[in-house]
Amino acid sequence: MISEEHFKRYVDEFNSTADKSDAVDRFYAPDAVFRNPFKGEFRGRDALVNFFNSGKGSGHEGIREILHLENLLIVEDRIAAQFDIEWRCLADTNYLGPRKKGDVFWGRCAAFYSYADHKFNYVDLYLNLAEHT
Repeated sequence: MISEEHFKRYVDEFNSTADKSDAVDRFYAPDAVFRNPFKGEFRGRDALVNFFNSGKGSGHEGIREILHLENLLIVEDRIAAQFDIEWRCLADTNYLGPRKKGDVFWGRCAAFYSYADHKFNYVDLYLNLAEHT
């Protein structure tokens, strides 16, 4: 079973850097599946890193994503987490709609994780854009 402290370390590490490679290696199984309702399904380490990263040519190009954990429920090998997600535009982008450099926009998210062998192996996201949080 994952601890609350371990999950919070994941959130902190995810938020701390534009390159998510180390966080994916530490917290996700090599063949993990991540489902995003707007962006699709990502399978395996390379697909996850490319989607999560904020650098040029990545899934979050021009965006810095910050997770704000609001609620967390852990039962055995399942995790339910509620986040407010803050997206900061580092450049003009079309991430979830046209955005200008300097814009900040928000989403509300419920994420459901499966966990085995100390790694996330499946994540299913439910996400709504929000006026503000």
